[in-house]
Amino acid sequence: MVNKNPACKTCSAARECKDTAVSWFFLFLGLLATLAVRLVNLLLHVGQFWVKLSWYIGVGGFFVYFLYKYEQDRRLRMNLQKARIAEKLYARDKLGAEDYEFLSGLLCRLKSRKDAINYFFIFLSSGIVLALAIYQDFFRP
Repeated sequence: MVNKNPACKTCSAARECKDTAVSWFFLFLGLLATLAVRLVNLLLHVGQFWVKLSWYIGVGGFFVYFLYKYEQDRRLRMNLQKARIAEKLYARDKLGAEDYEFLSGLLCRLKSRKDAINYFFIFLSSGIVLALAIYQDFFRP
């Protein structure tokens, strides 16, 4: 997890650095899947084809998105075990330069704008679709 780009050594500098096209692809895939799953209930009134299409896009998108996220987290766990960061911290051992870079990268990752965008979109779209579904199911003439 050591950052290979020397221009991206701090969290504030990392914001100026370009994210990979792959990471943006998976962000948009996650957002699309989120929206598709939330539209299923609203599309019940439109037609079965649209319900199924939305469901498959949503569930298929989530499948691929979470497979990607799982692999990222698995690599992070492996790197944490390999570097023995937790053991060094508990034992109050001296950390090396690579340990500090690793921890800095990890902390920057926790401040990810893409994760914040994803969480906000999930929250907002859930609220909007929930309100629309309640209106459609209980108040629509």
